Amino acid sequence: MKKTAYGKPILINANKQNIVLNKIQPLNELEIQNLIFTNPEILPISDIDESYNPLIPVCKELKTIAGPLDAFMTTPNGEIVIIETKLWNNPEARRKVIAQILDYAKEIALWTYEDLQREINKKLKRKGNTLYEIACEQYSDFVPTESDFVDSVNRNLSRGKFLLLIVGDGIREGAKRIKEFLSNSGHLSFTLAMIELNLYQSEEIGTLVIPKTIVKTIEIPKISVELPLGMRITYKDETQNRPSVGLSISPDKEQERNFYIGFWEELVNEIVFDDPGQPLPIPGKGTNLFVYPSDSKKVWISAYFMKSKQEIGVYFKTKNDIEGREILAHINENITDILKELNENNEDQTKDLNFYSIRKKNNNLFEEHNRNDIKEFFKTTLNRYINVFRPYLISFES
Repeated sequence: MKKTAYGKPILINANKQNIVLNKIQPLNELEIQNLIFTNPEILPISDIDESYNPLIPVCKELKTIAGPLDAFMTTPNGEIVIIETKLWNNPEARRKVIAQILDYAKEIALWTYEDLQREINKKLKRKGNTLYEIACEQYSDFVPTESDFVDSVNRNLSRGKFLLLIVGDGIREGAKRIKEFLSNSGHLSFTLAMIELNLYQSEEIGTLVIPKTIVKTIEIPKISVELPLGMRITYKDETQNRPSVGLSISPDKEQERNFYIGFWEELVNEIVFDDPGQPLPIPGKGTNLFVYPSDSKKVWISAYFMKSKQEIGVYFKTKNDIEGREILAHINENITDILKELNENNEDQTKDLNFYSIRKKNNNLFEEHNRNDIKEFFKTTLNRYINVFRPYLISFES
């Protein structure tokens, strides 16, 4: 009977005796937090990103709007490290820990050095430039001047350049869905890793902790452009200026196409989902905006314009094949609750085979005075559809 994925460690002592170490139950989350905070060298940083060596513990339970993060650390050069500890026997932890640490990163990426200094001082009940002072206390020979250190931290904050570490026991889930979570944070430049701590014990020598990197991402370099506050970058579709090859588009069709491009870009910039793990969609160029195209391409949640019926709407649909029907059957086990949640405002809710939709008549789809009302309908309804359907989809895929 399989008991573990690892062989048993054996210690050969000075007398050449073999001491077998037996795996024991993991520490609790608080014990893990305290262990890595007092012994940061236990973390295999060189295996993940050498630029974050050495680690300097700053504080635990640093307060953010997204909640208190378990441990905050820095380096002599002002790199930022955020650590979350989790026990993986908790199913809730397995589903939410990646979204949680990304939430912390997104909040801290909105901070300035002054914001970070304020929260650290509040937590440690100190005054002054505490982050710089702590760095100097531990690595005075390697820390740059105060102004250079502050500038470095500020740059890392503004770019979202962080090392995010999830540390726990028996990590076996999470990597499968990492891609979806990470696509929701494209404005950050973080490196993320999952570290598993395995504990072994012997009466003769005590407890041995073996850290192992389970998952790590490679930071994708991004072009950073610093802009004055309030200025935004817009991207031009280079294909718009390419000469057509044997095709022509009527002025009405061209105007309609430009409307959809501009509208979906605005909507994606404004929409906020309750579910922190739901990635933002890619702005469309046609009548539909696909918000939940799953990896298997068997499920769609989409917003749409239907000019022929003067109608807008949001729908959930599964593909009419074996896997699509299995997904739908899984969802329809809770059909009563689903319809109740979707129809909270007594809207025109349709349930037909593999298709759920909420639709709304609008006789002036392209009129400017209707634009904000249509956007609000889409933002509210898409958020509701994600809240209702995404948990069932995730539980089906798990």
